[in-house]
Amino acid sequence: MAKYEGKCSHCGKTLRSDKKDDIVQCECWKNCETCGAEMTPYLPDLAMNTYGLDDRRDLAVLMACTLHFPMFFSSQKPVEVVCT
Repeated sequence: MAKYEGKCSHCGKTLRSDKKDDIVQCECWKNCETCGAEMTPYLPDLAMNTYGLDDRRDLAVLMACTLHFPMFFSSQKPVEVVCT
């Protein structure tokens, strides 16, 4: 039985752990915000340095849901929750 818990700041889900101050990763970043289905990692067609904004050459999109047209692109990163 889990003794310690923490709440995800993005989705509000309560995560539990047996260890105090344990860091648990919430799975909500993998789910589509529109339909709730699990998204797939986004692989761009071009090289990563092609994309950019204001001299930055990084791509903000991490996951994509292909069940929609147009596709839903998510830039949500994994959320780490500390169980206290």
